[in-house]
Amino acid sequence: MKAARRARSRARGARRRRGSRGRAVASWFGMYQDDALPRRPFLGLELRARPAEGVSEGLPVVRVAEGGAAALAGVRAGDRLLSLGGATVSEPRALVALVRGLVPGAPLHFEIVRDGARVTLPGKATPLPVEHIAGAEVRLGHVTVRGSWRQRTLLAIPTSGKPPFPGILFLSGLGTGSCELSQDPEDPMRQLLEGLAAAGIATMRVERSGVGDSEGPPCQTLGFFDELQGYYDANLALCHEPLVGDQVVFGHGLGGMMAPFLAGRGLNVRGVAVFGTTSHKWVDCMVRATRQQRVLAGMEGEELETYVAAWSEMYTSVCREGIFPRDVFARRPEFAWLEGTSCHGETMFGRHVSLFQEIERLELSALWRMTNVPVLVLHGSYDWAAAPDEGRMIADEIAAASPGRSRFVLLDKVAHDMRRHESLAQSFRNPRAGVRDEGLLRAVLEWLAHEGLVST
Repeated sequence: MKAARRARSRARGARRRRGSRGRAVASWFGMYQDDALPRRPFLGLELRARPAEGVSEGLPVVRVAEGGAAALAGVRAGDRLLSLGGATVSEPRALVALVRGLVPGAPLHFEIVRDGARVTLPGKATPLPVEHIAGAEVRLGHVTVRGSWRQRTLLAIPTSGKPPFPGILFLSGLGTGSCELSQDPEDPMRQLLEGLAAAGIATMRVERSGVGDSEGPPCQTLGFFDELQGYYDANLALCHEPLVGDQVVFGHGLGGMMAPFLAGRGLNVRGVAVFGTTSHKWVDCMVRATRQQRVLAGMEGEELETYVAAWSEMYTSVCREGIFPRDVFARRPEFAWLEGTSCHGETMFGRHVSLFQEIERLELSALWRMTNVPVLVLHGSYDWAAAPDEGRMIADEIAAASPGRSRFVLLDKVAHDMRRHESLAQSFRNPRAGVRDEGLLRAVLEWLAHEGLVST
């Protein structure tokens, strides 16, 4: 606590000394230093995954975002994209890889097919604009991880109220996409961030290593503690932020497994909230989730049991015995049907197996019992990634060690994606049909007020 106060004091002193010199930028809340981490290019293209029926080449352009390089060059919805900067685009993932190699301002031409004719449109790579959050001003920053690479931070400061504001540091789930907000109007994270800003609460998100603007190795190659280090550094950065006071950590899924580490070792952390997470051993959790997901997909009987048994052996071999999936396939060739995007080489579910091996060795139940700050455990009743009773168990474990320290809230008809769905089956088979749910924001704000972490 004293260390956090000293950190904020040093930051305020540095801010006063800096004044209007250097690369300071005027803002309603004072002066802050421009961030030196370059912004990634923004194409603003949404493509269909494969050519239209009867067409041999070119990916159909579904949508062109205003202000992106594609729109400024004259690309339109309905065109077919053949190449970008001379490199053939055969699938949307190839486009992502091409964009990461671009430098904002560099010449860039789009080769398209329009009305049956090939057309080359000259343009240039434009930087991604800063996202807009109603009721907040978004500041781009970065943290330097292990003294080596920089990871993007997005700090949303409320535009009303008086600082220092309470702050929430978000810890992301298992997915490897960007933590920046999507264009989806039903994005539950946008609702949460805007609701918190309206309540006078600052928020910070951290882009993973190698994702978005962040430097460093691809997050798919990193382990649990490598990823956790970025959040430790973000926690320290918030302690140095003069506009932010006490912190709360909010972990989703995988981030919920990292949350008790921040509660124990983080600076100025006054509370922890988690959503859709577990304290079970990873293998047990995955076997259970695999069974439920296959049932929701319509599998049953002997086919179901064979499927679950095979994955159970794979999870055990990889996570408990330390064997790479490729070696499991070599040892058990009859498991070849498991190999694919979910499991191959040294990866499972898009992440290096070291991540899951480290999670399997964690004693999360013990960590939660040692947590000495208030904890809110949120879970959706339609969560098919982690069952609701796994969340309830976390709250019960904390309460057994420290009565009154935990609260469990079950959000009716909400799935792991924080969206509300008509049924459990729909949440699995057609997740995009889900809509935003007011219950999540309401539960967080009520808990923060009850614990005295925000003024009412």
